Amino acid sequence: MKRARTVMAAGLAAAGAVVALSGCGSVSAPGSATGGTPVGSAPATATTPAREPGQAGAEALARHDRLFPQVAAKCAGVAATPPSAPAAAPTGDGGTWADKYAENHAYKQTVRLLADAQCRGAAHAARIADALRPAGASAVLDEAGLRAALQRLGYPAELVNVRTSAGAPGFDLEIPEAVLCVSGLLTARPDIRPHGMYLDGGCTEPKGGH
Repeated sequence: MKRARTVMAAGLAAAGAVVALSGCGSVSAPGSATGGTPVGSAPATATTPAREPGQAGAEALARHDRLFPQVAAKCAGVAATPPSAPAAAPTGDGGTWADKYAENHAYKQTVRLLADAQCRGAAHAARIADALRPAGASAVLDEAGLRAALQRLGYPAELVNVRTSAGAPGFDLEIPEAVLCVSGLLTARPDIRPHGMYLDGGCTEPKGGH
């Protein structure tokens, strides 16, 4: 019995020591042990609304415009409005075929560009075409010459994919600050066009489908 009283007294003394220390030091906030919000912390803020597909952030877009002032000047004042809705697929038997075709070629789909990205993309395409034209028939350029020409225009090598298609040099380049791509095939009549990134990623058309 005496031993039991001694153990109980020791327990009470220890509890008193914890209370005394609590008054002098910091205390864990209620709920911290169970994942609650600590006392004094700011409440969780609302998440940033997602941007529309193809819409660049303001800082990235400002950097793009510093890198390519001529493109920026052509597109000054163009708002980031959504593109027009695509035409509806045919109905009936034609709709069934169209749906199957779309499913088989989904890997070729690209992100639809907003109006400001469309403008900047078209300006980049025109800029590239104008730069290549003075060299003569652009189709005579080989891959090395095309890559060098694009680098001189300020497009980093790591963002350019140069390829040969149907015997003609071509390229796909990414302009990340504006979230868009420009692709071209330098045949006798060069075809250079802007587009959004492929849904599978990147600016080069993926190989695949079924």
